[in-house]
Amino acid sequence: MDELDRLLAEAMHDAAGRAPSDDRLLGTVHARSRQIHRRRVATGLSAAAAVLILGLPSAFMLANRPTAVVPPADPAPAASASPSASPSPSPSPSISPSAPPSSPSSAPPPSSSPPDAVTLADGWTAPVFPYTLPPRDDLKPPVASLDRGTLVGFFETTDSRNHSDVTISMSGSRPAPTAGSGTEVSRQVRGHPGTLRTVDVSPAKQLVLSWPETPSRWITLATDNTYTPDEVVALADALTTGSTAVAPPFQLAQSPAGLFTDSVTPSRMTFRTSTADTAGFSVVLRKRQQLNGTNQRIRGYDAALSRSSGSVTLAIDVTDWNATLEITVDNGLTITDANLLRFAEGVQIQNRSNPE
Repeated sequence: MDELDRLLAEAMHDAAGRAPSDDRLLGTVHARSRQIHRRRVATGLSAAAAVLILGLPSAFMLANRPTAVVPPADPAPAASASPSASPSPSPSPSISPSAPPSSPSSAPPPSSSPPDAVTLADGWTAPVFPYTLPPRDDLKPPVASLDRGTLVGFFETTDSRNHSDVTISMSGSRPAPTAGSGTEVSRQVRGHPGTLRTVDVSPAKQLVLSWPETPSRWITLATDNTYTPDEVVALADALTTGSTAVAPPFQLAQSPAGLFTDSVTPSRMTFRTSTADTAGFSVVLRKRQQLNGTNQRIRGYDAALSRSSGSVTLAIDVTDWNATLEITVDNGLTITDANLLRFAEGVQIQNRSNPE
């Protein structure tokens, strides 16, 4: 054995002395393998952390970049909606930063009542007759009424042997001539050209004087021939400013909103729209009539609510007045049952009423 072989043999002998025994060899190998695995995992995590740290500025810049504003598209022409159609339910509120605000013109119209549906307003304001005659011992204060848009002031006399009652009417247009044969003469009245008409009727001739007080107001004074023509003109010239409210036959807790009072007499109150020639909402106290069945109770009275084409009527049997209170809505107007019943609950008959 030469020197090289000797050295090799000694080295192997020394390594064999330091080698683990058979029962420790497998555990040592597994421990070494786990140590190497942990080093590889730690190296990978360090590399990932470095990449994350280096990428944070870029990610921050991207997250805070201003969102581009998208201009809203021109709204498409909106289709006309049916008055009875209700808008679609609104979606649950969610806000998208990039979504443009909705255009007001493209939003669905809110639901509303039909244009001619009657709604109610609190109370009622009486029209006022704006003239009066000078006080006189035989002349009572005026009583005002309203007849199809014409305000009327009635001056009752207490001395019918010498003077008759005087009726003064005010309208927005030239009044129609009084029926009956007679004669006409022109008279100057309150600085305006007027017409005095004498009508041959029984038991006394009627004297009717009319003139335009303003371009939109005509006044008519009517009495009989207990006055001379000159006295009739003198009565007209003596008119002064007054304020006599129309006395209604009913007290109303509610009235039809937006309608004009058309007539107020001892038995009725009627209302109309500004464009209608006739009333579409009427309250009339009639002599008692038999109801055609009952399906409601109003203020303790039996009542019948009925509908027909374009009309609704509520008839109330007011037994202590021996009368029937009739509320009718027609002539293009409509009303819900709830509003009609609420209106009827607020009607109180006054002692001045007189069933027709």
